[in-house]
Amino acid sequence: MKILKIFSMNLLLIICLNGQEIFTLPDSTGMALLSNRLYFPFLNKGIIGAINVPPIGPDVRFDNINIIFSAGFFLSGYSGSDLWANAVASASLVEDYFPGKVGSDPKDPKNIIYVVTKDDPPFGEAWQNWKYAVKQGAYFYDGDGNGYYDPIDHNGNGIWELNEDRPGLLYDATFFTVFNDGVPSDKRRFKGIEPQGIEIRQTIFASNQIDELSNTIFIRYSLFNTGLVADTLHDVIFGVWNDSDIGSAIDDMIGCDTTLQSGFVYNNGDDERFGINPPSLFRTIIQGPLVRTNLPYDTAYNRLGSNLGENKFTGFRNGKINAFVGFIGGDNDLNDPSTALQARNFMEGKTLNGDIPDPCNWVYGNIMGNVNCEDVNPFFWYSGDPVTQTGWIYNKPLDVRDLMSTEKFMLVKNQPQDIIIAYTVGQGDDPISSITSARERVRFLFEEYNNNFPNSFIMPDYNEIYPKEFHLSQNYPNPFNPTTKIKFSIPSPTSPLSKGGMQGGLTNVSLIVYDILGRKVTTLVDEPKAPGNYEITFNASRLASGVYFYSLSSGNFISTKKMILLR
Repeated sequence: MKILKIFSMNLLLIICLNGQEIFTLPDSTGMALLSNRLYFPFLNKGIIGAINVPPIGPDVRFDNINIIFSAGFFLSGYSGSDLWANAVASASLVEDYFPGKVGSDPKDPKNIIYVVTKDDPPFGEAWQNWKYAVKQGAYFYDGDGNGYYDPIDHNGNGIWELNEDRPGLLYDATFFTVFNDGVPSDKRRFKGIEPQGIEIRQTIFASNQIDELSNTIFIRYSLFNTGLVADTLHDVIFGVWNDSDIGSAIDDMIGCDTTLQSGFVYNNGDDERFGINPPSLFRTIIQGPLVRTNLPYDTAYNRLGSNLGENKFTGFRNGKINAFVGFIGGDNDLNDPSTALQARNFMEGKTLNGDIPDPCNWVYGNIMGNVNCEDVNPFFWYSGDPVTQTGWIYNKPLDVRDLMSTEKFMLVKNQPQDIIIAYTVGQGDDPISSITSARERVRFLFEEYNNNFPNSFIMPDYNEIYPKEFHLSQNYPNPFNPTTKIKFSIPSPTSPLSKGGMQGGLTNVSLIVYDILGRKVTTLVDEPKAPGNYEITFNASRLASGVYFYSLSSGNFISTKKMILLR
């Protein structure tokens, strides 16, 4: 049961459900999800963390202690021979996206964050509001198969059935918003870069019911090329940008784990806010973009959850992590990028000026253990393992930012590219064991993803909520003049009694009125119907007084009762 509170001072809406709390600004342009121990605020233009959502406030937090100051993404590619780059990286002074679809008014009241939870009543306000999200590109379950979203309770029983539409809910809460790269070139940090007509349809979802997922937030970035500049944007790279502050901002360490498609941040010893066991934060590419191979044995996936299914793409594979870099303020080679070329260099694992790092001679990292520095991939900065102290290890605890990038892909007009990122927090007994804890959680994420998020949607137990068997009640009133009501029940589709009349989860049912000689007077029902309890009004104003019979039949079931019309 949802609990709604309105705080009169700031008009903040708080929704409590199953251990999760959702905080939303009055105009729904900003929201925050508190799921288990992880607090995650975000704006309707892609910014994560750097938004003040009362009463908790800004920053991504763990146990109400900051772990991310600001987060977002970089995107870069080519339109013909022209390089472009844009980003949502507020701490690096890059905000290139407006709320809404390409060409829309950023202040349109429909350019907000839409939310649906598993506790929302079927066909209620949240399900109806999801229509606006669908118009902007949100996913939905098309139960009636007509190609558009119309959440209608076809039999009026207040229960969702398989033949009825519903929002694309994943786990306990799902949020959707869309933003576009419409900020004019003269308003950008990367001067001279024009909007490319790109929409990003962002879906955030999280679970509080499964321990292994309880400190993870998923983000699906669905990248959409409207064709404003080019039908194909090529050599596109998507990067996950992050300005983490694990408690104190000056003692963070970074690294990447290529085996887990992850970049991570951890602390250099004790932290003044977390104490002896500061957590570790992983950002993981759970589903990479579609990368064409043209090989018939390659298959890429866009997994949408156990309710919506998955899309398969033969001749493609899902792209992987292709670079990881760290931003160091005050270093001319590693500072925040100021041009599209500098941003692209970072996204390709190079320095700002396009140099390839030398792991054998790198001031911010050492080669540890019995590893030959010449064998270390220079594009995956700090790819060693801090737990075993082997490989390329970051060595300067600072206020450091990082960027994890995908392989290159094409962004073809009207063909979305879905990329799924996960933010995961792990906490052990000390900073190093916190890395191990986070890794264990990330491994479970891949199990969950490879099985198409099997815990993301629980099918209703129709045997519990539907009648157990067919039943035809005696009409009331009886005798009657001239109307009477007839009630009947249809069991769950999984009931053996309903077999034989099934049509896509419906049961063929007929309810017919006969006179005393067995002649059919009228047909009240003759159609496939969902399981549930029904009531039909029979109007006999045109019939003579006398005895009549009404009969309910479906498959091998038949039941007949007598009624009397008395004028």
